[in-house]
Amino acid sequence: MAEDKNKTVLSGRRRRTFAVLAVVLGTLPLVMLELTLRALGVGDSAAVDLHAGFGSSAGLFELDESEQVYRTRLSRQRFFVHQEFPAVKSPADFRIFCLGGSTVQGRPYRPETAFGQWLELQLNAADPSRTYQTINCGGISYASYRLRPLLQEVLTYEPDLIVLATGHNEFLEDQTYADVKKRSGFRIQLEESAKSLRTVMLFRKLTGGEARQEPTEDSGAPAVASTEAVEARLDDESGYASYHRDEEWQQNVADSFDDSVREMVRLCQQADLPIVLVQLGANLRDCPPFKSEHRTDINVEDEQQWQTLFDTATADALSDPAGALALYQQAAKIDDQFPLLNFRMARCQDRLGQFDDARKNYVLARDRDICPLRMPGNLAEKLMAIARETQVPVIDAASSMAARSPQQIPGFNAFVDHVHPTIGGHQRMAQAIASTLHETNIVVSSTIATERLRQLYRDHMESLGPIYFSNGRRRIGWLEGWAQRQRLLDEITPVDPRGMVAATIRSLDLHDFEAATEFLHDAIATDESASQMLLEHSIELFRQGRNHTSRWLLKELETTAKSEPLAAQIALGFLIIAIDDENVSEAAAVYKPLADNWSTIIEADASGWSATMPDVMKRARRVLP
Repeated sequence: MAEDKNKTVLSGRRRRTFAVLAVVLGTLPLVMLELTLRALGVGDSAAVDLHAGFGSSAGLFELDESEQVYRTRLSRQRFFVHQEFPAVKSPADFRIFCLGGSTVQGRPYRPETAFGQWLELQLNAADPSRTYQTINCGGISYASYRLRPLLQEVLTYEPDLIVLATGHNEFLEDQTYADVKKRSGFRIQLEESAKSLRTVMLFRKLTGGEARQEPTEDSGAPAVASTEAVEARLDDESGYASYHRDEEWQQNVADSFDDSVREMVRLCQQADLPIVLVQLGANLRDCPPFKSEHRTDINVEDEQQWQTLFDTATADALSDPAGALALYQQAAKIDDQFPLLNFRMARCQDRLGQFDDARKNYVLARDRDICPLRMPGNLAEKLMAIARETQVPVIDAASSMAARSPQQIPGFNAFVDHVHPTIGGHQRMAQAIASTLHETNIVVSSTIATERLRQLYRDHMESLGPIYFSNGRRRIGWLEGWAQRQRLLDEITPVDPRGMVAATIRSLDLHDFEAATEFLHDAIATDESASQMLLEHSIELFRQGRNHTSRWLLKELETTAKSEPLAAQIALGFLIIAIDDENVSEAAAVYKPLADNWSTIIEADASGWSATMPDVMKRARRVLP
């Protein structure tokens, strides 16, 4: 019996030994291949973007050991812009990492006019004892869940502050994000280990994960249409057809947003690192919903009746907005879940002066959009709740944009498209962040005078050059083509002076002076009061440091001015810009013909130009012969 037992044990050991040898011999070719690839330097993970597989991708930044700086990895520059910062941080350095989507990046422009750049300029001017640097980590089409691993990387670079502005891209991809929330620590470790294998990296490269070529300003395709990491549903052949009413999916996305933002706040607080949240705004007045659908339980007869009312109202909307509104309201009794109906009702109410009701319907049109490319109200509420519960500072950019808009309804006066703020909007966001940092003692600095801030803006704007804006116009074309905004042209074509003024303002922000001229003259021909609205915008441009554009607008208004008071206010604007530019000859040409009237002109100024330079007469007498 003992002999049989020994034979059984020996047989078992042999089987195990053979099994181990089989595994070793089977993996030996892979081990040899891995060693060979490492020896040859093939399959480096830095060259592969793994966003679509194995969890997190290659880091956003990589170290240049020769120059000792971190730079944006070339393979990530299709969705991010080039940034760099020293590897060794000095005691005086203050690093601010701005995380979010294309708004953070500054689209349709570049980071040079994004709120992060304006914040950096303002803080350095207010506190010369430190060197403030903002590092732009805005990723095109990046939702909040994609920012979580990015923040984990950023935490290794000795940040002093995180600014998180996210919410517009949450519904862009076709997933519930359940896989992101359910990833275990073991799975993450396994994925990270897989990334270190050159064999795995080579396979990913051969199957489509190769590094992207560095994008250029001459690139003919929009970054958002890339097949890299973010697979936007609008990039599919089905496009808008892939979006349908799906309350469960939208709730899952909202829950994921809540989880992601809370996790990022937790990570910062765990690291004892200040974080500031930004609640982003959106274009309500000049952006209809991207897709509309009826409620799911509507029957054929009701839908036909609804469509008849809707079509009749649409035909009458321009000539009889009150009658059209009544028909739209009848249609709403049948089905009030169709977002384009809310937008059409808001437009009628807008023209009728029913601004409170119009504002409510504009918001409903955004929140009921079947294709939510603008941050809906429930996500904004979640963000504000997180800020309250975690006692994190929040910048309410949405409310700020609304407060500075006509009738508190933001449109093209505040946004160049559906979500991206104007340059002035970015400046105000930076001012709000700087103020919050000062109030919460995150940054201890002196306040900077309005005049000094405007001069900083002016010097920076003049350094950009004209091609900066022409490239911005190209990108806005890409973005609108990608979002297929041409389908909505009939909805946003300006039909009243307010809309024409807004279109003028948008064209000026993009330096599209030809379009601005057309809209401006149409607006004034329709209603002379448009001149005063545009005169006030010339002041806003001056405050933004955009003297050239402000002067251009004044020249156009000068050709249409039909009253002496308006002409006098325009002349005051010319004088202030000339003095600010230190253009003595231009200042003299404006000042001398009205030399005896300036006191009266300034006293009667209703535009606000005199407030931008209260000592204009003293300065004029000092510089003029």
